[in-house]
Amino acid sequence: MENPKIRIFIADVRSLSKPNRLGAAMKAVSTERQKKAERLKAPAAKALSVGAEILLKKALAQSYDIDGPLVIETGASGKPWFADYPEICFNLSHSGDYVVCGLGSRPVGVDIQKMAQPKLRLAKRFFAPSETDWLIALPQEKQKQGFYDLWALKEAYMKYTGKGFNLPLHTFAIDCHQEVAINPETATISEGQKMPVVFKNYPELEGYVIWSVTDTVDFQECLEWVTL
Repeated sequence: MENPKIRIFIADVRSLSKPNRLGAAMKAVSTERQKKAERLKAPAAKALSVGAEILLKKALAQSYDIDGPLVIETGASGKPWFADYPEICFNLSHSGDYVVCGLGSRPVGVDIQKMAQPKLRLAKRFFAPSETDWLIALPQEKQKQGFYDLWALKEAYMKYTGKGFNLPLHTFAIDCHQEVAINPETATISEGQKMPVVFKNYPELEGYVIWSVTDTVDFQECLEWVTL
């Protein structure tokens, strides 16, 4: 069942927010996911929630020929894992109109963010001081991209570790080595010392940033689009 590369799947959930599609989609996911989606008010938010699990199921079928109900447990820090397939690692994220799924044989974190105006006050409050200094020093026209790249990469790393927000944003730092953009080939992540991780940026979705983090394996080169 070994897969040599981490695969990143993506899907547009806008069609699921239509009343006739949303009802059917709710029935296609686990009871736990249904309850989670039912607590959300907006159809678009419900579509993102159920769309994430539907994408996960389709990714599993495509990658490992696994079909049928999934038993998902959560670790002490809340990171989900497959009870029946503990050797398969996954991670989910959603923002705007899209859901993404990272899947492979090694721990993976993935994060997607829809870009808006950069919130530098949040950077000053939550980011490591060196990251905030880098961001503020950027030309103004590059600060939005820089802010969201930092935010998504940091969240992807937190999810990769399995700690999530139990690992505070300011306790680790991304070192861009004074470049005006985060370069996956040269940037590093440190928690007191340099961490042995691999990360990848998927810049092809206009208006969004997508970053993924893993350790000893590499990523598929491109996003893999799935129709829900």
